[in-house]
Amino acid sequence: MYTNEMLRKFQTEVEAKYSCYSTKHISSDEPITYIVKEEFEVGDNEKDSRAFDALYNASDLEVLCVCGLFNFRGYLCRHILCVLNQSGMQEIPSHYILSRWRKDVKRSYVLDHSCSAIDIRNPVHRFDDLYKRIVQVVEEGRQSQDRYKVTLQALDEILNKLHLVEDHQV
Repeated sequence: MYTNEMLRKFQTEVEAKYSCYSTKHISSDEPITYIVKEEFEVGDNEKDSRAFDALYNASDLEVLCVCGLFNFRGYLCRHILCVLNQSGMQEIPSHYILSRWRKDVKRSYVLDHSCSAIDIRNPVHRFDDLYKRIVQVVEEGRQSQDRYKVTLQALDEILNKLHLVEDHQV
């Protein structure tokens, strides 16, 4: 289901889940707060632990961890996996498997380099051409933090230039 790279990252979290244990924090209603303690080795034969708060809303199948791995990287952390396991979940809710990490994702675009001539008077052709090009920019920009920053800066500059251009209808 996952791409090979994402599968390796996710496997690390699954394996690390076994170094975690959770206790349900007292909560009168949803979401339920869990304290997830993760044990890790500090030195030779020394162990330490760190606590993470994880929220679980069973009715909406929503989970949130303070470590923020899902928000930053797009895959679930060991703390959330521990909570889901303790809650009896057999499968990860589908909305936590992002389409960008799936092997079977159906891209909403098709890059067609066969014809570079477009009729710029036709708004549909302009849209299609711009859309293909911006998808390429997005794909390049998401590859690293530096590329992301450069992409954002360039897009801001483009928008500023577009706002300065007077719209002349042909």
